Amino acid sequence: MQKQIAYYENLVESFLGTSNIDPISPHFELMRFEDIPNTIQEGTSNPFRLNAFVIGFVTGGKFNLSISNEVYEMKKNSIYFTSPWHIRQYANIENWQGYILFFTPDYIFQYPQGEYIFREFRFFHTENGMVVSPKESTIDILKTQFDKMYALLHSDYPDKMKMLFHHINLFLYECKAAFGVDNNLPVSGKETTLNNFLQTLNNYFMELNKGEMDKPLTLKYVATKMHLHPTYLSNLLKQQTGKTAAQLVRERLILEAQSLLKNTDMTIAEIAYYLHFKDNSNFAKFFRHQTSVSPSDYREQAKLTRM
Repeated sequence: MQKQIAYYENLVESFLGTSNIDPISPHFELMRFEDIPNTIQEGTSNPFRLNAFVIGFVTGGKFNLSISNEVYEMKKNSIYFTSPWHIRQYANIENWQGYILFFTPDYIFQYPQGEYIFREFRFFHTENGMVVSPKESTIDILKTQFDKMYALLHSDYPDKMKMLFHHINLFLYECKAAFGVDNNLPVSGKETTLNNFLQTLNNYFMELNKGEMDKPLTLKYVATKMHLHPTYLSNLLKQQTGKTAAQLVRERLILEAQSLLKNTDMTIAEIAYYLHFKDNSNFAKFFRHQTSVSPSDYREQAKLTRM
């Protein structure tokens, strides 16, 4: 384990020290798994966060992928989606093949339609990523889309980065149709509130990870960021999810605490300080109340599951 989760602002940073590959753009890259250097393939990577949405399409081999608090066994003809706030780690890599696509929020939000990628495609909303095994009839379609994007990225077209934005949209609509995720559901005002709420939560932890957040995560903080009254926000989310805003905030805070206990060697006191709890005992009490186990017991249980 490492002392704290590494955070990479862009793709260039994430490649430093592990690769001799120079990304074509720090905000967009599409690579083949088999081209990733052996420094990663021959061992287990350290847990890290990357300021990018990632889509991986596995066409051969296998590996284990940890996304926050879940471990997935990736194998041929599986596809995964992760978001900037997810903690990721690769392990037990055996001859992996396929494509891995990265694009940062800065890349998609430079276009007027960019905000819809996060709002429209629910693959990126999950707490622990999303892994799908497409049907045979879908595999060739998705592979063709990746082939086209890869060829375009390595071409001499002057406007290829703009064109790739539209290719990403086409690819995600293909996935939406194939996987049946929220098909043909219009986005209502309430759903927009939920999306904004989730994005505000995730932005908080991104800033925290970069050392740029000096406030505890509270319902008041989130409501203020969203320019809504806490009670009004809570009522909207209760209608949409069956849970109050305060419940959702506590669940997200526990998810972060669990990830830190599982993926770092920070002491419990350090985690409490990092998450802006008043003291260690206050954090331990909160954790036990939400999970029914102490932070130390949770860490021991997590170690046993990795053995």
